[in-house]
Amino acid sequence: MGLGPDGTTCATELREAMRARLDALTPPAGKNVDSDEVRPNFDALGRAVHRILTVDAETISTAGQDATFWRLLTDLRDEVEQLRAFDAGVKAAFAVWDPALPSSGATLKSTIAGLTVPSATPAAPDSLKGELR
Repeated sequence: MGLGPDGTTCATELREAMRARLDALTPPAGKNVDSDEVRPNFDALGRAVHRILTVDAETISTAGQDATFWRLLTDLRDEVEQLRAFDAGVKAAFAVWDPALPSSGATLKSTIAGLTVPSATPAAPDSLKGELR
């Protein structure tokens, strides 16, 4: 379940948690959370919790928490470096190409054909893991 666009979900969760706690009392008092005097308090708490989670909290992820995500970043960096090397090789091949010399065309073709083609782009993970702090 997501947090939703406002504090409604958080207020509902708080209200239901308090209802369960109060219903454990003798006599049960869980219905008090639905009181018109009490409902605004849970709504305010829900908005506060929602704000903490969506605005104030910092999301972090480390390789220890989400090795799959960090492996993807490493793989993408490797791919970028491969693309840079391929680009440099193409530029170098064209730098020595002389269209006036027929043999130069064959050299250009074989040089470009000999370049290492970058590997396939890695698939993104289905989900990310992290923590709020």
